[in-house]
Amino acid sequence: MKELDYGRIVRRIGWLCLILAGAGAAAWRLFAGSGPMLSFLGGAAIAGLSFFLLHRLVDDLQAAAEGRPVKKVRFFVHAFRMLILGGAAYVILEFCGAGRIALASGLTVAVTAATIEVLIELFYARA
Repeated sequence: MKELDYGRIVRRIGWLCLILAGAGAAAWRLFAGSGPMLSFLGGAAIAGLSFFLLHRLVDDLQAAAEGRPVKKVRFFVHAFRMLILGGAAYVILEFCGAGRIALASGLTVAVTAATIEVLIELFYARA
């Protein structure tokens, strides 16, 4: 059984997020217009930022477990991550006139990318 390369997996999830965001934005633009497209892209950006912050949290927890120092600013970012992301969603909805459905579908981009990555790894693990 081959070892998992976590750096490669995280990079591929990042690329998948970009591909899904592009495809979703094109679909929203084609079927609903530019307003919902921007809402979708806002949701996708929030999802991507959330994934990035979760990845950084795991790295910081590993560093702390190994006895390496972790910057105090990162602790506050991790502690208030949901408030930061929720605030971004609120701004998109209230001040940009965004569509809720488009925003919600954009928020699923990172989960969809991670699911596709799991399927890719399972497929290649059997080969």
